[in-house]
Amino acid sequence: MKSHKKRRQLLTWICFATVVLLNSAGVFLSRQSRQAYLQWFEYIFPITLITFAFVGALIIAQRPQNRIGFLLMLPGASLAPFTDGVVAMFTSGLWPVPQPPSLLYFLFLWFAGWNWVLLIFPLLYLLILFPTGHSLSPRWRWLLYSATLVMLVIPVLGTFAEQLDANGYEVLAVANPIGFISAESLDNSRIIPFFFVAMPVCVALSVLALFVRFRRARGAEREQIKWLFWAGAVFATTYIPTFVGEDFVSFTLGDSLWTFGMMTVPIAIGIAILRHRLFDIDVLIRKTAQYGVVTAVLALVYFGTVILLQNLVDQATGEQSPIIIVLSTLLIAALFNPLRQRVQAFIDRRFYRQKYDAQQILAQFAQTARDEVEMDILQAELLRVVQETLQPQEINIWVQKAGHNGRK
Repeated sequence: MKSHKKRRQLLTWICFATVVLLNSAGVFLSRQSRQAYLQWFEYIFPITLITFAFVGALIIAQRPQNRIGFLLMLPGASLAPFTDGVVAMFTSGLWPVPQPPSLLYFLFLWFAGWNWVLLIFPLLYLLILFPTGHSLSPRWRWLLYSATLVMLVIPVLGTFAEQLDANGYEVLAVANPIGFISAESLDNSRIIPFFFVAMPVCVALSVLALFVRFRRARGAEREQIKWLFWAGAVFATTYIPTFVGEDFVSFTLGDSLWTFGMMTVPIAIGIAILRHRLFDIDVLIRKTAQYGVVTAVLALVYFGTVILLQNLVDQATGEQSPIIIVLSTLLIAALFNPLRQRVQAFIDRRFYRQKYDAQQILAQFAQTARDEVEMDILQAELLRVVQETLQPQEINIWVQKAGHNGRK
């Protein structure tokens, strides 16, 4: 039994090392092909895939019966940075296209044509199977089968296409010896429209399955799902800047942000499955909501102040002044702490009522303890505070008196 476990762990970490080496090699090849610096996204994205694979390897090693670990390995196994790097070496002319094409070249073009599927559909399975590795009930298995059928559309079309070209690179294209589906017939068919309609439907149903599981869950499983919700919220928030602008800065910043946001998904899943500091999620959600709201409000105040003051100065003097930036920054610094306290109080009052009530009770007790001198009244007040905040089954108070060991 132990030898089987050791072999499984060894194989898992060998697979992880392979993912690390090939994705890192892809970054190197992309750098070599361009003879220029890569964008931040092209460095961060491989790290994100490696993070998925690392957490997946940890879960496989510790919880081999849970299929979540295998799903987390798949985005790294897509080897997207590696295939992009190899394609870049071919298209730049640094590597000659093999003539005649070898079997390895055929397999590479075939895999490079659909490996992006491994980046998307494992996330659907995670939503359906998380955190137990099994569907919510036998009645929900149809969703898992439907997602699998949708996922297989692209690899099957790529396998039997008349031409293999690694997603449209004509310079790399070769005739597929087993292909019979032409590009023209594919464009005129309803298969591709079906795929792009079915995929968002599967995403929506997978999210619905997770919400249903959350409503039914209790105890640790509920906390596990909260971690995934938190990661999903962070990813969705960081994905928004990709829609803000089309200039180079917006595009680069947006890609880097959503890649960082995507990295929180495997980290949150790893914490949830391995149950390391599992119940800290409520504190994390509270702090994320608190500082997220504060940041959004301060950003609105800052840009609003800059625009307003700039217009006023332009009308008065006809020129721009750097003092506006200084004044706006000082205003933000002055507003930060009071705004944070008000937002924290609102979030506690609205979403963490029990914690908010406990804070109010403790504040009232502090006032009573400062003003009250009667020991019996203080004891009664202390008993009330402990009962309302901690709700213990039994309360004992020991009071030290002069000349006595103590009284219960």
